[in-house]
Amino acid sequence: MSEADLRRQFGNRAVDALLARISSGSSPEIDAKLSAQHFGLQPETAAAFLDAASVAGLVERRDGQVCPACKEDLGALDPDTVLCPLCQEAFSDHGGIVTKVIYRVGGHPPRAIPWVIVIHGFNTHGEWQQDLSWRLGNKLKYSAPVLIYKYGLIRFSVLVRWRHRQLARQLGEAIRAAVAHAKANRIPEPPDVILHSFGSQLFVQLLAVPEFDDLSFGRVIAAGTVIRPNYNWSERISQGRVEGVLCHCGGKDWAVPFAQYFIPGAGPGSRWGFSDVAAINVMDAGYEHGGCFELKELEANLGPGGLWDRFLRRHFSALNCDPKVFQPKVWRPMWAPVRGLVRVTGVLLMAGLAAVALTLASRVWLAVVERFV
Repeated sequence: MSEADLRRQFGNRAVDALLARISSGSSPEIDAKLSAQHFGLQPETAAAFLDAASVAGLVERRDGQVCPACKEDLGALDPDTVLCPLCQEAFSDHGGIVTKVIYRVGGHPPRAIPWVIVIHGFNTHGEWQQDLSWRLGNKLKYSAPVLIYKYGLIRFSVLVRWRHRQLARQLGEAIRAAVAHAKANRIPEPPDVILHSFGSQLFVQLLAVPEFDDLSFGRVIAAGTVIRPNYNWSERISQGRVEGVLCHCGGKDWAVPFAQYFIPGAGPGSRWGFSDVAAINVMDAGYEHGGCFELKELEANLGPGGLWDRFLRRHFSALNCDPKVFQPKVWRPMWAPVRGLVRVTGVLLMAGLAAVALTLASRVWLAVVERFV
């Protein structure tokens, strides 16, 4: 039973209402009859819906015992108990213990988002970050600071490793300062991180720099990522460097398949997904390189029960029944000599174009000088 099956059988309204209930974290116990109207279902259908949702892993179903006097859940009760441990009334005086089906919204309370760091790709100002920051601030009932990290426009330097390391160190220094500031303002938790394109490559470069081993992070969303699909996330999680990772893939992201040829150490993460079993991979077939950051998609992903909302605020099991979740096959990079040849050719081509541009500019400048001197 998947979320798609639930929607086909019981309708979108019921599923959306349940996901919103899960996301809110309020009143973990659900009464089928009392919640029927909220789900847009008849009472008997609501019970069937919650039974199906328990199969999908969205709710927990168990047969519970209720005191006939105080109506409280008795939990695991010794069979020889004759008095209610809560109200001290004799069960026999009120017709005996009542047995009923109890539905609970998982066993995990909603997670608070402490603060968020957003890192965009290269050759862009990351205009979508403002929309993301605004929506994160408005979806929460408390203040969760959002640090938008901008490393400026870079073009040719994306092709060389030493520049990657330099940018990663700059990122590390900025995050270390932000962490210190957050702790000074009574936010001791590590930040969640949202990455896009080349920003994701800088992030894994940062994790590899020993001088920044003191930095740890919460949950990581990588969208349009150029991180290699075989990246060892399990190791980073076991080290306590990150709590979990979501790879939001785009079926029409035509940029990242070429990353391994031009960006050292990169790969087609956004098209392939992460093969590490610790990572959660979700594929949106219609997304291009920045598809998830379009206004409509941001609203859907961050809205109650949305993909990013569930990943950031719920236990990871809340994504188990999502039909877009997949586990990719093992990925292997292109043969190194081929990648090296393409990269060298690209560097030489861009160097040639730069030389031509400089030659033309100098000629124009000389012509101007000759005309007016």
